[in-house]
Amino acid sequence: MDRRDPMSTALMMAFLRGFHAVYDNAKIFNDSLAYDLLPEEVREAFKQHLIESAAEMAPELAKECTDTETSLRLAVRTMAGPVLARARFVEELLEEAIRKGISQYVILGAGFDTFAHRRLDLAGRLQVFELDLPPTQEIKRQLLGRLNLEKQDYLHYIPVDFTKGNLASALSKSKYDSGQVSFFSWMGVTQYLPLEALLLTLKTIIGLTSAGSEIVFDYYDKSAFDPDKASNRIKYIMNTTKRIGETIITGFEPSKLGMELAPLGLRLLDNLGPEEIQKRYFEECNEGYAASDHVHLAHAAVVN
Repeated sequence: MDRRDPMSTALMMAFLRGFHAVYDNAKIFNDSLAYDLLPEEVREAFKQHLIESAAEMAPELAKECTDTETSLRLAVRTMAGPVLARARFVEELLEEAIRKGISQYVILGAGFDTFAHRRLDLAGRLQVFELDLPPTQEIKRQLLGRLNLEKQDYLHYIPVDFTKGNLASALSKSKYDSGQVSFFSWMGVTQYLPLEALLLTLKTIIGLTSAGSEIVFDYYDKSAFDPDKASNRIKYIMNTTKRIGETIITGFEPSKLGMELAPLGLRLLDNLGPEEIQKRYFEECNEGYAASDHVHLAHAAVVN
């Protein structure tokens, strides 16, 4: 668990989605491929890590855990809520976008996202562009090959490093059509980027697409960076990601997000806070998952 590259976090997100799909009855988000995508030794390593981390993530609840199984379940439920909510948020809005005629789907920081192979009912109606670091993409292709899942004609892997600002160059060398209205997903990334790189990426997206295109992203609120206000879960995540070289550094003030996006040429359509996320995605699920106190979901449209 001390691998110093972004792949560790991407693999963990896939594990959490997959564990939920396999072991829970009520599904918040059903990623039917993620669990099998990961080799057994990777799954076992994550299980052991989560078992050992349960007490740090949820100290009071961990006192009630009587064995490794209950510790694992507690850790997964503590960690996975925001991961499942954001995945469902993306695909619900993507379905709406497809109904409106959007035909390009760009996944920024795709990690081990399984959409292109899992949602064949939607993916075949789109050109799907997955952008991530080359090593992550190579490992993902190897893992998909283990499952005999070959790359589809509509799926395009595009290597990119967001911190170096080469998004425009990367997309320009692909089959991406800037004249088409597109849907961009940018989940689990913004908090790791310097604010300047984050805003540059948003500006670049706007310059690469047409009015009416949409972008969804998650972000941390400012209180996550206040030790007196941050939850145990967020403190654990910040400490863990820092140890593997992925320091969480950036957040927004939710009440000001719309004003910050407007000068860039984005109109904020949705800005879900923890209470609304809890009500929308977790209220009817009895599996023990919950929204994070500090993670928000945003949906914006390009107006320029």
